Amino acid sequence: MDERKQGGPQGPGRARVVVIGGGYAGAAAALRIAGKAARRRVPVSVALVNPSPLFVERIRLHELAAGRAPRRIELARLLGARGIELVVGRARRIDAAARAVEVELAVEGAAPADDAAAPVRRLDYDALLYAPGSAAAPEVVPGGGEHALSVADAASARALRDRLRAARPGGSVVVVGGGLTAIEAAAEIAEAFPALRVALATRGRVGDGLSERGRAYVAQALRELGVATVERARATRVDASGLLVAREDGAAAAPGAGAAERQALPERLAADIVVLAAGFRPAALAGSSGLATVAGGRLAVDGRLRAPAHPEIWGAGDAAAALDGDGAPLRMGCATALPQAAYAADSIVAALAGDDPPTPFRFAFAIQCISLGRRRGLIQRVDPRDRPLERVLTGRAGAWAKELVCRFTIAVLRFEQLRPHRRGAPGQAPTRQGALGPAGGERLAPGAAT
Repeated sequence: MDERKQGGPQGPGRARVVVIGGGYAGAAAALRIAGKAARRRVPVSVALVNPSPLFVERIRLHELAAGRAPRRIELARLLGARGIELVVGRARRIDAAARAVEVELAVEGAAPADDAAAPVRRLDYDALLYAPGSAAAPEVVPGGGEHALSVADAASARALRDRLRAARPGGSVVVVGGGLTAIEAAAEIAEAFPALRVALATRGRVGDGLSERGRAYVAQALRELGVATVERARATRVDASGLLVAREDGAAAAPGAGAAERQALPERLAADIVVLAAGFRPAALAGSSGLATVAGGRLAVDGRLRAPAHPEIWGAGDAAAALDGDGAPLRMGCATALPQAAYAADSIVAALAGDDPPTPFRFAFAIQCISLGRRRGLIQRVDPRDRPLERVLTGRAGAWAKELVCRFTIAVLRFEQLRPHRRGAPGQAPTRQGALGPAGGERLAPGAAT
């Protein structure tokens, strides 16, 4: 973008910024770009592309599945205060050479898959923020797409809610996964539907990334809620009758038995409803557009969150592979998405203003949070590399803390709507100013094992 220094694009007019994705990263970045550019008097126009006109609180979708009504947050009202254009549609291709995005516009009353009827709009850009997020990965278990539900998006969570409400008393639900999403879903369902039998099946241990104290509290809370746990059980297939797993039952083997005696034993977990919460996959747009990707399809970005071959493209959130201190992509979640969004937004405004690039993005974790129904919660302290420490907050205090964390994510957007931050991106190392994405790992990495 060097040719656009000294106040924006060459020639008259405003610099055009396109943001793909209206989740935590995209919405926060769009608001911050518009606000900071206005304060610095950098002439820009900002357009945000999102398939839905609503902002989805993804970290609350397990609550929606359990029957709690979500807040209705209209993106047009959220963005309008900053003069940001909302383009409701699906970004189908990025033409990086021409610096343009092709968008299939949503048509009221049309089926989501009716591409032939969708008009296409071309959005040219001088700077692009890539933040389309992630989706459920039903393919991690054969039959998952046909026979399982999820809490990965609002439509799926509503479908699960309807199935749970229609389930007969004594019916069974199996949640697949051992990470924070799976734990939250199982606990929420068990508390909201006490007449149902709920089980949690995972390939490893439940809450494997937690401390011993954290795992012990999660196990206690699940027992109190009546959730049965099936550990070291690899999900192999979902069908209309439930879940088939291969469980390595080492306890059944004699001491010193070899691998042949400890082979995986097939087992069926009968279930009326199977919920897959065993991993997410990033949006495929970057790869299908010919951009470099890593880690299962996440946009490859450098230390300044820019696509190496296309410095006018920044990435943030689940679909971008920002690296941690060990050189691995940061895990998905709003804990990491919001600080990335703030950094990328500041970088875009600086580039359009002709400033020197900022120092590389750095991030330090602080906590992980788990809701265990409405009356229990766990706040797990972690070190800057996301490794668990023994310090935890549990019970009602943990539940209140988790609720405050969820509210804070919306407060971040409201704050950006009213007044942009005047300093660096909160949550970045080494300052660790409150870790903007406090849910701290509410989702597993793409394709994570069950």
